[in-house]
Amino acid sequence: MLKKLFLIICLSIVCILPAHGAFANVTILCYHEVDRAGDAFAVSHQRFENHLQFLKNEGYHFVSLDEYVRYCRGELNLPAKSVMITFDDGYRSFYTKVYPLLKKYHAPGMLAIVSSWTNHEEKPNDVRDTASWAELKEMEDSGLVTVVSHTHAMHKQQAINPQGGRNGVVGSHLYFDGRYETDDEYHTRIANDINEVQSLFQENLGHKARAMVWPYGIYTKEAVDIATQSGMDATFLLDGGVNEVGEDARLYAKRIIMESDFDVNRLQQLLTVNHDTWDSSGIRMAQVDLDNIYSKNSQHYEQNIAGLLSNLLNNNINTVALQAFADPDGDGNVDEVYFANSQIPVRADIFNYVANRLQQQQIIVMAWLPTLNYQSLISQDDSNAVKSRGEKGWYHRLSPFDQKGLEHVNRLFYDLAANTQIAGVLLQDDLYLNQDEDFSLPAQAAYRQKFGKDLLAVNIKDKDEQAAFTQWKIEALDNAADGAIKAFKSVRPHAVIMRDVYAGTLLYADAANWLGQRYTDCLRKYDYTVVMAYPFMDKEEKPYEYLKKIAQVVKDNQGMGKTLVKIQTYDWNNKCWLDSKIFAKQMQTLKAAGMKHLGYYPLGFVHWDK
Repeated sequence: MLKKLFLIICLSIVCILPAHGAFANVTILCYHEVDRAGDAFAVSHQRFENHLQFLKNEGYHFVSLDEYVRYCRGELNLPAKSVMITFDDGYRSFYTKVYPLLKKYHAPGMLAIVSSWTNHEEKPNDVRDTASWAELKEMEDSGLVTVVSHTHAMHKQQAINPQGGRNGVVGSHLYFDGRYETDDEYHTRIANDINEVQSLFQENLGHKARAMVWPYGIYTKEAVDIATQSGMDATFLLDGGVNEVGEDARLYAKRIIMESDFDVNRLQQLLTVNHDTWDSSGIRMAQVDLDNIYSKNSQHYEQNIAGLLSNLLNNNINTVALQAFADPDGDGNVDEVYFANSQIPVRADIFNYVANRLQQQQIIVMAWLPTLNYQSLISQDDSNAVKSRGEKGWYHRLSPFDQKGLEHVNRLFYDLAANTQIAGVLLQDDLYLNQDEDFSLPAQAAYRQKFGKDLLAVNIKDKDEQAAFTQWKIEALDNAADGAIKAFKSVRPHAVIMRDVYAGTLLYADAANWLGQRYTDCLRKYDYTVVMAYPFMDKEEKPYEYLKKIAQVVKDNQGMGKTLVKIQTYDWNNKCWLDSKIFAKQMQTLKAAGMKHLGYYPLGFVHWDK
């Protein structure tokens, strides 16, 4: 049961790919043990044979690893109905029960072994007999079975935070001896394991392993790079869905995990729909303040976490945007963060722990994090801060034109990705510049370099000059976000990226001039655009018409699949929680208008309909 829970969690947090493209040709099935009672991932040999019979009768082409690699590289065309059979862990039951069936149906298969288990080293008590090297070679020599790696000794969980939270050891820096692993230590640990794999494969099978199947589907880009540099042609994950031709499918192959009760009808369903995409039934996101969870009193802190988990589960939340920065005084300016890093002071290293606890409940976790709003990166004389020559903005921000400051931000996002195993990032609403910003020294230098004239002389009353000024600011904000995202994705290449935008960006024609945001640009650039639709904070006289207008703009721009509308649960003007009926009416209005993805802030004790 624990193994099932852990695998489901990993499917949710590390292999998330927004599915907006066409279906592809190759479906990869992932099996584990055979004929093991009580194992949620162990099919009976009869059920497996039923699967093979069905696939054969329906005209499916069984794809070998070699064919899959050539297909991904564009060197081989495959039939529209193509399927690949893979088994994990290297159990001996594969040799005694699966291999004979593969021969009977002339179906190639791929077997991923944990080579330390094959050598009877570090094998957990619940792992049954594994196939021997001689048996593995016999199966390979038949031409039907390709033996690949499931790592040498990385099929395990270890501590990934100071509180002892555990997860797969490939997915992030480990925590030991009172500190996090360094970049070099992580690289060395992964490389040593894969080098041992290749040495054992060469010694026992006469060749290097051609592919890596990541334990629990957990990986990093660096781990994939190390595997391919060792001579591997492909790596495999545990994400549901199908695989399109291309390098992404070769390096990050998606597989459908098969459970013990999956009969032929279920198999047929899995083969005909792009199943289990994380947002297929709609995102229900709560934005959670860690400021309200953290307490120096450990008992209160744990009670707060338990209350948070209960609240989220009772309210049918499937996604959490978890505050990664600290703002306990609520002034909107960030002095500290809640995760280990090399750039910003840490109030308490708890983000990783709370995220891990949420993931154990199958909740997708996004880090809610600013891009510019870091006070320690702003110089004492404010020379690199956003400067207004009129109306001041509501955040004290680093100028998006200060490249040195942005380098620190990029490293901060890298550290977050390296030290945690989260699904992605929600970029906070500090990515804006109003009509009177930015006239800082870095902005002046950048403006002169681009336009060859003085920024202080810009005339925003001139239509053309204002348009150029606005576009220049939008590009600067986008570039700041791009740098942070690139740093995060250097660790987690398939991270989901969301960006907060103000509702005015959708509702008002001149919003780009006074916010520096364009909804259509965000639709193009990000996986999800999060619209902060707070009618009561904005003192809208017709709050529900306001929500309908937002939904209509989303619909008019074909943004339903990539837009999440976030409503308020708290009335900041009157300092009280909104009545549950008002909350419900907001949700009903948006759902009736066709909105698929919904969220709210702040987290309140309200109920989502299933």
